[in-house]
Amino acid sequence: MFSNSGSLHSAQPSLSRHVFELLSLAPQIHNPHGLADFETHPPDRRSHARALAISPLLNAYDIVVLNEAFSYKKTLLSQTTHPYRYHPPRPTGRVVDSGLLFLSRHEVVDSGWERYAHVAGVDRFAAKGIGFIVVRVDGWAGRLQVCGTHMQAGASRGVQVARTAQAGQAGAFVKRTWGGEGVVVFSGDFNMGPRRDEECREFSVHYVDREDARARCEAYERLVREAGVREVECEQGEEYRGDICRFLVGGLEGKGAGVARYEDLKGRDGERLSDTKPMCLALRLGGGGEDVKDAG
Repeated sequence: MFSNSGSLHSAQPSLSRHVFELLSLAPQIHNPHGLADFETHPPDRRSHARALAISPLLNAYDIVVLNEAFSYKKTLLSQTTHPYRYHPPRPTGRVVDSGLLFLSRHEVVDSGWERYAHVAGVDRFAAKGIGFIVVRVDGWAGRLQVCGTHMQAGASRGVQVARTAQAGQAGAFVKRTWGGEGVVVFSGDFNMGPRRDEECREFSVHYVDREDARARCEAYERLVREAGVREVECEQGEEYRGDICRFLVGGLEGKGAGVARYEDLKGRDGERLSDTKPMCLALRLGGGGEDVKDAG
């Protein structure tokens, strides 16, 4: 199910530049009441405090993709200055929405989302899916599309089947909406990642065993292949190897054109603010929009 509906708020764009900082973050906030609109009910104090602490930190980035913002959206947005926002809608019959929220300093000219057709376990109560925004960059003739997702969690057989199906659906979605035109950035919590070795003898702490690792890696490879995207470099290469939260890019050539790094975003008391480690992508676009190769 593809939809262009949703909340897209706009205002006058700020001055653009050709080096972007894109943040991917899963807010460490919880909804103990199991309700979709959490702002109108007695808050969980720690979650509310985290959302309040996260909000001003988002202003350091040109584009933000929140992939687990199921609650406290008003608080998360309360101190942000991004003039453009996109929030995919919550379909009827789902307790919570997709958890996706896009923020941009640059004009959003198109947006949309698609709910995953196959979900399993507790994920059935959420409208998990994949969304995107297309951004117009002043002075750059190219097309920049940013996609975000939060995919199936868990390790049971039914979950593996659902996640593999989601990998195919997400890959087709990115390829269809991007169409190879300009640059695409795909970020989020994939709950899967690349192999650390061919036989999956070494695997991420997020996986329960070698068979789980093999199934997830195969699904991830399908996603990358069908979307037509590739991995980016990461400053913390060894730590990033095999992680489940990642950046993928398409239409971006040249070493150094897109480099990821982990961000150390913490509250005043040193408490972590993200469910998984926040990631930032430094994206360098070419001057004319038709050549996005590294100049170095």
